[in-house]
Amino acid sequence: MWRLFFFLLLLANIAFGAHLYLSATAPKESLVPEVNRDALNIVSAIDPAKAQVEASESKKFNETLAGAACIAFTVKPADAARAQSLLAGMGLGARLESRNVEDVTRYGVIMPVQRDKKAAETLVASLKRAGVTDVLQLADNAVSLGIFSTEETATRHLGEIRAKARALLESAVVAPRGTQVRETIFTVKAPDANLVSRLSLMQRDFAVSTLKATTCPVPPKAAVVSSDAI
Repeated sequence: MWRLFFFLLLLANIAFGAHLYLSATAPKESLVPEVNRDALNIVSAIDPAKAQVEASESKKFNETLAGAACIAFTVKPADAARAQSLLAGMGLGARLESRNVEDVTRYGVIMPVQRDKKAAETLVASLKRAGVTDVLQLADNAVSLGIFSTEETATRHLGEIRAKARALLESAVVAPRGTQVRETIFTVKAPDANLVSRLSLMQRDFAVSTLKATTCPVPPKAAVVSSDAI
């Protein structure tokens, strides 16, 4: 009986030992591979002191704007429609005004509008006989003497053709003939702290934009009716 018990105990120890050996020598299961390892970026933490300074400056700037009579929000032309839509949603009403700032892209040498079509035709014919070849009668009976990319070039051309027909070109002038919108300015009257905060947040979504205090637009003067006209 004791021999049988000893034999069974021996078998159990052998089996347990074999299990430990096999567990130690078995290959480990491979770890799940990293997904998009190269796409991972380490985001640098903002220095707390620097962040505090920036927050303080932003607060002071907003307080300054809130105390201004008017503030100007300036955006590039491509963003004007989107800015207009967002500002309209703020319910500003008559407090909001907008205007485009334009750059001249072309300059023309031009004669003023003539008395009638026949007078314009006569002027064109006289200029051509005098050796001025770049002449065009416009629909309103003005006469164009050339379109140029710069004001200097247009002025130089006017001097050259006046040497040929000074008497005919005494009234010729250099004038802008083409413009392009450079920026759109939205002016908001009487901004409070809440509105300034909303505009500051909104500005972050517009590249190449500015938000600053400005003078308020001067309303057009009303026409004065003389008592004699009544």
